[in-house]
Amino acid sequence: MAKLKEIPQRLGYILGAQWTRDLSWTLFTILLARHSQATLGQIMLALSYGYLCKTVADVGLNDYLRSTFARNQYPPRELLAEVTWLKSAFLVLALAGVWLTTGMQGYTTELRLIVLCIAAGFGLDGVSDSFFALCQARGRHDVEMRLRIPAALLGIGYGIVLVLLQAPPLYVALFKLIESVICIVCACVALRRAPAVRLGWAGLRDLAGKMRNGLVFTGMAVCAMVYNKLNVFFLKQYGGDAAVGGYSVAWETVEGLSTLISSALLGKVIFPLLSKLWREDKEEFRRISGQTARSLWAAALPIIFLICVESDRFLTLVYGDAYSTAVTAQRLLTPCLATAFLHNLAAYAMMAMQRERQLFWFYVSGLVVNIALCFWLIPLMPLEGAALSLTGAKVWVAILTVSIFQWTAHPMTGGQWALMTGVACFAVALWYGLQPFVPREIAELAGLLPLLALFWRWRPPSMFDKQTQQKTA
Repeated sequence: MAKLKEIPQRLGYILGAQWTRDLSWTLFTILLARHSQATLGQIMLALSYGYLCKTVADVGLNDYLRSTFARNQYPPRELLAEVTWLKSAFLVLALAGVWLTTGMQGYTTELRLIVLCIAAGFGLDGVSDSFFALCQARGRHDVEMRLRIPAALLGIGYGIVLVLLQAPPLYVALFKLIESVICIVCACVALRRAPAVRLGWAGLRDLAGKMRNGLVFTGMAVCAMVYNKLNVFFLKQYGGDAAVGGYSVAWETVEGLSTLISSALLGKVIFPLLSKLWREDKEEFRRISGQTARSLWAAALPIIFLICVESDRFLTLVYGDAYSTAVTAQRLLTPCLATAFLHNLAAYAMMAMQRERQLFWFYVSGLVVNIALCFWLIPLMPLEGAALSLTGAKVWVAILTVSIFQWTAHPMTGGQWALMTGVACFAVALWYGLQPFVPREIAELAGLLPLLALFWRWRPPSMFDKQTQQKTA
């Protein structure tokens, strides 16, 4: 029970760092969007390459490292040193691949350099994430917060200042590299010695043996990252920089909320806990995963409802009238919120249950669906097609993972599924039925109230105290 009571505190540390960066990033994005839609599109295109570069650089091993560190299978400093060498080598290869790929795509030299700067920053994030995986596994989320916050403020703050000064995009793009360099230097200082010890052939063989099981994590990370970003490359080809900018502002809100839950709560707090509980206490595993699933569903539904009914006001108010064409795309992306909440919980539960290989093939099928939708939809309707191709892939993978999770761990009962479905349908019917007779705001509030009532019923227990732990929906 003591471990459960630590969850809000650990999440608080992570949210402190996450929200600091997210608020800074939101301000940066808004300023950039209002400055130039084409420049925003260039930066967002570079971010897509950056995420792919990070995936290659960290070799998809962060979930494996969190699980390994939590189980104390190997000496942490030794494993950290070996992984750092491996990631650094892959980072060099990834950057070379980015430079060659952008050349083959016919990008201008300036755009290629923008992409390279941001990709290098994300790649360094992949290297430093090994250290933060150790912090998360040991419950030292406070250390992670103290390092990430100043790095984010300095890096993104630099970008904000240069946007206000209307500096060229290439100079603005240095913000990510500055943030990542500060972060990795702070991590080395926190270790009190750089983890990059000498690694010979014997060490490489040892590392390969340790990480044989980690290769499936690499495959999953690559598949997920490709189907998350592939539509942006198609959109660049068929819609241009402005279309990429429009899609980016539509995706920004959805991605921010998705990352907050999937990375902050599920990846860094719940997953290490579930990895231990599956071996030690399967009933507690089921209880925690059930409470988390209900709370995430209840939190996702009102957010999805609000984004759908208010997108036309929100996007133009925040980013300007030039982005009114992105309203439909944002509404089409809202199912990704539910899939991010529930799919990630189900995926982490499957990894905790050591069903990584099955999960890998689910990700492969999602990639196949995404590629097919990109080829089919984006040439016909670039902006909406980009949104639909991502949503379709995510929904498909979520159906597979949540079904297996429900079948294996039974986190939610049939009655709970029926209650949630009924409340959602009632909320939509109430909103739709009242629209012709009352002001828009009244109809929206009426539709929102049942969803808020469900969230109150399924809210997380207060600090997981013993009294609320016995409550069920």
